[in-house]
Amino acid sequence: MRVPSFVRYRNLLSGTGIFLAGMIVGAAVFLSIYQEHLSILHERVGELSNQNKTLQDSLEGLNKYKQNQQYVGRIKVVAEFAPKEADKADANVLNELKRLVYEDIKLTSGKPVSAVREAPDIFSNLVDKKVYRNVYGKNYQIAVRYLMVIQTELTLYISCSEFAPPPT
Repeated sequence: MRVPSFVRYRNLLSGTGIFLAGMIVGAAVFLSIYQEHLSILHERVGELSNQNKTLQDSLEGLNKYKQNQQYVGRIKVVAEFAPKEADKADANVLNELKRLVYEDIKLTSGKPVSAVREAPDIFSNLVDKKVYRNVYGKNYQIAVRYLMVIQTELTLYISCSEFAPPPT
């Protein structure tokens, strides 16, 4: 039995090779676009989850103290990375840190507004210089920039930076 000559099929084989290479490149481009959209979606889900939890807790606090305007009924955490680390900013990490800080500061809900105004250091020291460990594989330290009370809303402005333990 004779082996057929591939001279006849040279154009067909080169066309098939180019077609297969195009399929592989197209699949890679499609997967990179899909991964980018999935990352954006994951980030948005984290933001909405934090916002939902915050609003549910705020609603609970507002319903509890709606007749009395002398107590903290709502807590808001505004976070950003330190200016020197703004290039490494990750929205998922920031959302997780906001959630963790909110959980720590949540115990101030229901406290008298006058107590917060008289001694804001006590309330800001709850999270100031606190290190949150293993947030997406890294440790972060929180610095409280401002603590404001407007009517029944406690607003906490924080700055996040990556924590490097001192050498021993």
